[in-house]
Amino acid sequence: MSLFRKRKEALVDFSALAVDFHNHVIPGIDDGSPSLEESLKMLHLWVELGFKKVIASPHVITALYPNTKDIILGQMHHLREVITENNLPLELEATAEYHLDFEFRGRMEKGELIPFGRRNYLLLELPFQEPVFSIEEIIFAVQAAGYNPILAHPERYPYYYNDFRKYHALRDRGVLFQLNMNSLTGLYSGMVKKAAEKLIKNNMIDFACSDAHDALHLQQMKKLLRNSHFISLMESLMLRNAELM
Repeated sequence: MSLFRKRKEALVDFSALAVDFHNHVIPGIDDGSPSLEESLKMLHLWVELGFKKVIASPHVITALYPNTKDIILGQMHHLREVITENNLPLELEATAEYHLDFEFRGRMEKGELIPFGRRNYLLLELPFQEPVFSIEEIIFAVQAAGYNPILAHPERYPYYYNDFRKYHALRDRGVLFQLNMNSLTGLYSGMVKKAAEKLIKNNMIDFACSDAHDALHLQQMKKLLRNSHFISLMESLMLRNAELM
């Protein structure tokens, strides 16, 4: 008999993750779910996939989606009522996906941010086309304010692909990495898929989430249950989603 444990060929569901904290399920406030009907489809799918808690994270981008704490939390409470009315065994909380634009520091200083988890996590997004100026200074300010930064979908920033040391530099500063699971299905591009696989291989992923904008994104995730890279990530025991229960 082999001395090595055989890797699973397929997973049953996503119940080992338990929590999805990057998604756009709150309807009508960003580029995510356009309606309550679509949000309800998404909520049913999370239950079907084995999740126990969803933490909604609508965009906060000054020029596009200037959502405030009051708007986000108010809409979250309304969606909780829908969950109760439909007897769904799913917890709902809210945070936001904060784009590091020119208003981010001001929001932080005014107490407008919505951290999540016992460790005061913040989900941060970088621009896709070019790096943020003085990212190190911003990360330091976030940490000095008592927050723990999580970088949303690091595999989607093309300016890091040719210099992996930039990823290591962020992690050395205490930044945690959140993978978009559908990056492994090729949903975004072949380059994104390749970067995601490399980050997994180098043990640099701390959380895995859907970044679901609609029900189709969640349907697409079913492919991951037979994806060797995702199975490897799940079996690595590095993912920390369940700590948020």
